[in-house]
Amino acid sequence: MNIPNNYKPFVGVVLLFAIISLLNIPLLATLWRHSFDDGTYSHAYLIPFIVLYLYFKLSEIGKLVYRDKLSSLSIVMLLVSGGALFVTSNAQISIGFWLSFLAITVAGIHTLFRFNWYVIFPACFLIFIFPLWGLLTNILQDISVIAVTYMMSFTNIPTYVEAQYITIPSGVFEIADGCSGLRYIIVSLAISSLFIFLYINNIKKALTFLSIAILGALITNWIRITALILIGDYTEMQSSLMEDHNTFGWYLYIPFMFLLFMWGNKLANHDLLSDTSNHIASASSVYPARMNILILFVAIIISSTTLKSLLLNDLSSSTEISEIKPIIKRYTTVEQISSSTANTPDIYLKYFFNGTLDNGKPTAHDNIYIPLGWHSINQEIIGSWMYVIISNKEKTALIRYSFEINNQKRASSASFKKLRILETLKGNSETYLYWQYSDCSNRCDQKKKLLQQLN
Repeated sequence: MNIPNNYKPFVGVVLLFAIISLLNIPLLATLWRHSFDDGTYSHAYLIPFIVLYLYFKLSEIGKLVYRDKLSSLSIVMLLVSGGALFVTSNAQISIGFWLSFLAITVAGIHTLFRFNWYVIFPACFLIFIFPLWGLLTNILQDISVIAVTYMMSFTNIPTYVEAQYITIPSGVFEIADGCSGLRYIIVSLAISSLFIFLYINNIKKALTFLSIAILGALITNWIRITALILIGDYTEMQSSLMEDHNTFGWYLYIPFMFLLFMWGNKLANHDLLSDTSNHIASASSVYPARMNILILFVAIIISSTTLKSLLLNDLSSSTEISEIKPIIKRYTTVEQISSSTANTPDIYLKYFFNGTLDNGKPTAHDNIYIPLGWHSINQEIIGSWMYVIISNKEKTALIRYSFEINNQKRASSASFKKLRILETLKGNSETYLYWQYSDCSNRCDQKKKLLQQLN
């Protein structure tokens, strides 16, 4: 099939995305679990289509052009991002390998095509797929509590605020993660940045438009929460909105977006995809420089998470070891080790993690080290172990756990994360979780001393 020259750069983009994706399927699986399959990031399905459409139009109007010479800067970016992806994926640092994956994609575009801000933007737009924005949740929650408390001061409803809980005579409202306004912020940033890319090339106007989009998203969320509290008070908490309050938020947010873009049309001063003033002559190279292609392939192959996964064992399903155990969602194997202290048998488990992505690691955020039905009374770090006194009704016990890589144990997840990064540089990525349970009744301190002697 004979492809017109002006569409060949777009074919190059598609091939680049396809190759990077195929070489990082385990990483994409983490995106599916934490982004596409999460309500906060439900917009993620649209992002790849938007990115490909932008590159198609840029190629069509001649603004997407292959490099015909080696670019030192792009090669440095590619090697650095590839190295970062290799280290963070092997160390299983989620935010690190997501950002590195984005960085190597942007660097790949920069390596193959002549640099211009409108060539890089569509690749950077992929950041709205990645579940990195949750870092803002706590900050947005605190701001929402302050704003809603202020807005409630203009009503006659008695209001008591403690942490994220707002209490009124009719009931208690929690400004939880979903009430932080994060989803509105993400959508506002995505849509407004896309509008600026297409229609505004004045920095002052662009910053003004972006600021109003963010502020409007925040205010919309504050109004939503305040309105729900007022409706809850008026209906004695019987309104259906008390259950389906997210849909109510979009009813408020969508009119704001219409008004925003009506105003944005007055700020618009160009149309990027209709601008052919910089159309590249047909004599331009229709293929990228061979050295650029070679270095690009070497970088993405070496940093590939798919190739590494082929060398690892598949994750096994959960195996019932004992009734009392930690809640570990994903691991490779687990074995029960014979152990006893003071002539009393213990439950001693050793979990093995082969280094695959998707949080299959001892310190995964959804791992719960306290058995189901128990709660923590006291905990402390002693040496390389975390000791926790737990209780279940009238029964008291002691558990301890430790994380290991390359025969080095750590009790803290933060220090273990640093150790994983250092060990990754040496080629080590297999990790272990040691977990031990002992009955102790009222002799937990004595039991703790006995366990310390065993190390």
